[in-house]
Amino acid sequence: MKRPMWLAAVLLTLLSAAPARADNRFIVRSTLGSSALTQLCLLQTCTVVGVLDGTLNQVFLLTAPSLIDPTTLLTLLRNTPGIVDAELDQVINLVVGLNAVTTPPAALTDSTAVNYFGTTVWNGYANQPASGIVHVQDAQNTFHVSGKGIVADIDTGVDPNHPALKSVLLAGYDFTRNQPGGSEMTDFTGTAPTPCPSCQPAKVNQSTAAVLDQSTAAVLDGNSQYAAFGHGTMVMGVIHLVAPNAQLLPLKAFHPTAPPIFPTFSAPSITPPRTTQT
Repeated sequence: MKRPMWLAAVLLTLLSAAPARADNRFIVRSTLGSSALTQLCLLQTCTVVGVLDGTLNQVFLLTAPSLIDPTTLLTLLRNTPGIVDAELDQVINLVVGLNAVTTPPAALTDSTAVNYFGTTVWNGYANQPASGIVHVQDAQNTFHVSGKGIVADIDTGVDPNHPALKSVLLAGYDFTRNQPGGSEMTDFTGTAPTPCPSCQPAKVNQSTAAVLDQSTAAVLDGNSQYAAFGHGTMVMGVIHLVAPNAQLLPLKAFHPTAPPIFPTFSAPSITPPRTTQT
């Protein structure tokens, strides 16, 4: 009898010494409230970590041991009255493989100067095909709206000297360095290329389909150090295109060295070309 007990003790010791596997995380939208959701988790072997939507108290982060099949738990959650939706929290990279960028339409490189709500921009930016598809100008003209207030973009930063954006840009903040200013140029460690306004534009960076000066393309294209460089400026350009009279607040929370974890798109909605960066 002693030997089996001794073996059981050794086995228990080995199991307790094994490294714990990471828990799976789940995003759950529920009308039950945190207390009822906590009671539910007691039955389903999950844990309510916290609320994700502030005082609304409807979106929660749950965890469950990795030994529990996440598909089974999701099915149980989704079939529970009061659970609106549930999904596995996971990082999805939409930059590599899924967004194959074809040749940008010729209209994007139309450098004819036009006035866009008080700012001189390329016609290829103000009247780009994507803008027409979603009827941006029709909405602005029909409802007499052009944006107002402050719009923040949590992203890779922004080019503070971009001619289409600088008149509406606020200083912002760089959370990657914990310092004032949301400029993406703090990430550029090389020698900046010489601006060449007369050069023909080139395309660089498949994640943004950015169009820029050829001299800059030679510096940034294919360099993993700048895989996501310019993403924040591109997004700011889309916001400005829709709401040109709104002030833009760049909040730099991402580095350019890795593809951003937020979705990027293959549709050629981009900022106008820059002569020194993308």
